[in-house]
Amino acid sequence: MIKSAIFEQNLLNMNPKSILLLITFFLFGVTLSAQYTEKINTNRPGTSQGAFSVGNNVLQLEGGIGLGKEKHKILNTKTNVFNFDYAVRYGLLIEQLELRLNGKFRADGVRQTIGGNEEKIKRSNFEVNTIGAKYLIYDPYKKPKKDSINYDALKSWKERYKFKWKSLIPAVSAYLGANFISSDNPFTAPNDDVFSPKIVVMTQNNWSTSLNGDWVLVTNLIVDKITTDDPIIGWIITSTHTINKKWAAFGEYQGQKSDFYSDNILRLGGAYLYNKDLQFDANVAFNFKDTPSIFTVSVGASYRFDWHNKDEIIEQPGLEGGVKEEEDIEGEEDIEGEFNELEEGEVIENDSLKLQKTPFINDFEDDNFRDAIEKDLDERRTADRIERERIENEKISKKEGKKFKKEEARRLKREAKEARKAEKAEQQAEKEKQKMIDDIDAELDKMEKEEGVDQELQDIDKELKELEKMEEELDIDTKKEQKKEEEKKEEDVDSEYDKYQKDQEKNKKAEEKRRKKEEKKRLKEEKKRKKEEEKRKSQKEKENDTDNSDVDKELEKMDQ
Repeated sequence: MIKSAIFEQNLLNMNPKSILLLITFFLFGVTLSAQYTEKINTNRPGTSQGAFSVGNNVLQLEGGIGLGKEKHKILNTKTNVFNFDYAVRYGLLIEQLELRLNGKFRADGVRQTIGGNEEKIKRSNFEVNTIGAKYLIYDPYKKPKKDSINYDALKSWKERYKFKWKSLIPAVSAYLGANFISSDNPFTAPNDDVFSPKIVVMTQNNWSTSLNGDWVLVTNLIVDKITTDDPIIGWIITSTHTINKKWAAFGEYQGQKSDFYSDNILRLGGAYLYNKDLQFDANVAFNFKDTPSIFTVSVGASYRFDWHNKDEIIEQPGLEGGVKEEEDIEGEEDIEGEFNELEEGEVIENDSLKLQKTPFINDFEDDNFRDAIEKDLDERRTADRIERERIENEKISKKEGKKFKKEEARRLKREAKEARKAEKAEQQAEKEKQKMIDDIDAELDKMEKEEGVDQELQDIDKELKELEKMEEELDIDTKKEQKKEEEKKEEDVDSEYDKYQKDQEKNKKAEEKRRKKEEKKRLKEEKKRKKEEEKRKSQKEKENDTDNSDVDKELEKMDQ
């Protein structure tokens, strides 16, 4: 609602228990929620800005239309005014930060009397457009300091109901923005800059009383267009009162001072909360002068798109996790002893029967109902703690599950890799074994071949010996024949011819034997050369076999 956390019922017409319950939930919302509220928190229908933002990831649209009349006594003009104002607010990144775009469009119909003639002038333009950011500097409702409790002093009625000065400490925010307007704008100062800065300091007080309901006081100190020839100093004071959970009323005083235009405006109005995200409002505005006099009636609405998904809950010290089963209750026994020592009719000012726990509950006469409220709050805190623990355990479980799956996948991958490596090693061993077997077979074949070559060489030697023997016999025969020829030189021509023929045949046979002998020698030399080459190769292979002795041992083991 209007700069207030929530609307409450009229406390004057309600029984004490209902008042207690409503105030409890109101203060619970104010104390525990840093920025974001369960119900819409809008600046309308006033023109001031509250200190609190709409909440992280919340988009809020605010707008309204107004109809009014202005009369200027000196200029003798009457003006019919139509205006439309808008604001777009978005909570960005953190609860304390808000981006804001706002502006106001105005259309006038001016009637001016000059002598006996009346002139009509129409004009329209944006009075202002501003974009900027607001940040909450100080929040007294967030993590409030724990009071030091003097039980003897609190036994008196005066100490209990005296005014608490610290409630005057407001929440403080700062706004920094930039104005942008069109040139030759009829609603701004002549030669006004197209762009100019705007600074606003905002304060907000939230009060809740047992007799007069809930109140909110907002003040704005404005320094606008400070870089132009006509800077503006302004101030706004807005007071809001919640009548019940649907209706609220407000009053606002706005002052402005500059060389171009100065005024003091009073606004009165109210708002109706249709649902938690939609609010309708209406107001009237008027001033106290006649240069010009102003009277305007406006209606508007505010709507938010609530994408907020995380509330900032502020717990009191010792209650961050709710009420635990094994919580130490010695302090509570001491406090109960203090209560037993009080005289009849005397009470102490405390926020709960369980002191130091829930300082946001006000004073009540019904102790049983207060106990019920305390129990309900403790149960809610405990439920919240259990839920947080459950969510945390689920996260841890999911994380451990992912880690286990990852480790299992790594293990399976590692085992598969080792299996492939072992399979490759086995295949390599089989290949080496087969290679060694093939090498041994080849060596045996070579040895067999070498044995065959030796046999051939032996046969060749025998043949050569036979040939030599035959040559010797042939030489002997030749010598004998030569002797005979010498004896028979005188024989006839026929005998000479026959002898010649025989000599030719003998020479031919001798040549054939010589040729065969040379061929045999050549073959013998070739066989010897091959044998020597084979021996050299065998020697080299034996040297290589010596280097592979370890492989032979492994092969023998594998054969075994």
